[in-house]
Amino acid sequence: MEIFDLIDALEELVVQARRLPVGGNLVVDRKRMLDIIDQLRLAIPADLRQAAQILEGRDQIIQDARETARRIIEEAYRERERILAESDIVREAEARSQQMLLEAEQRARQTIAEADAVAAAHLSEAAEAATKQLDDADQYALEVLRRLEHQLQAFLDAIRTSIMNLQERR
Repeated sequence: MEIFDLIDALEELVVQARRLPVGGNLVVDRKRMLDIIDQLRLAIPADLRQAAQILEGRDQIIQDARETARRIIEEAYRERERILAESDIVREAEARSQQMLLEAEQRARQTIAEADAVAAAHLSEAAEAATKQLDDADQYALEVLRRLEHQLQAFLDAIRTSIMNLQERR
């Protein structure tokens, strides 16, 4: 209630003040006015003073909160961009690895096909060479057997001649 009494005293001071003839201003007892203002300050409850200090600090707290929120939002945007970039990189890497795998499989199939063709060619050449060698071996054996047959025939003729000579001598 003391505050209200002091406000009443201020009001009384203003009411009792003398008016200046020009401009409508008042002449107030300065010392008495400052005393009442000091008493008002002292009469303000501690809670009210704390509320005033809190209100003064509120603007700073709000400004700090806004700055923190701005930094968090900026960081979130940067993180989102980083994640998007990483996911793009991952997708590109997966696509590239898939492409490389397909190319490797294609090269492997081509290499196998070429190896099969080379093997088939070598096998064909080997079969032809084997057939030729068999033909050559048969031809050689036939020639050897014919020579042997001629030699045997010559031996036989010589033996018959010898037998006939022996028989004639007897």
